[in-house]
Amino acid sequence: MEMTVDYNKIIGTRVKLIRISRNISQTELAKQIDVTQTHLSNIENGRAGLTLLNLIKLHKALDCSCANFFVDIDEVKMQEKDDEDEKISVKEFNELVRLLRESKK
Repeated sequence: MEMTVDYNKIIGTRVKLIRISRNISQTELAKQIDVTQTHLSNIENGRAGLTLLNLIKLHKALDCSCANFFVDIDEVKMQEKDDEDEKISVKEFNELVRLLRESKK
């Protein structure tokens, strides 16, 4: 079960980063994929997994390949084991989001 939770967190984080880079609110995306905002929050935070149907809806709503959610997922898990002490701060996360948004301009 722990392995599934780890994958859920990685995939959820990717969903969140893509959503933010597209300037889409959680509420707006939840409406687009026909789930509650709470459920989308749970997906993004790794507390809920994605169904195949919701994965397809996310791919369409975020205009990205489904592969974006899974590329190098095993390498991320390996890196997490090696870098457990190197957590990203909220400030660093916000800076990444800012850089992503600037790269879209």
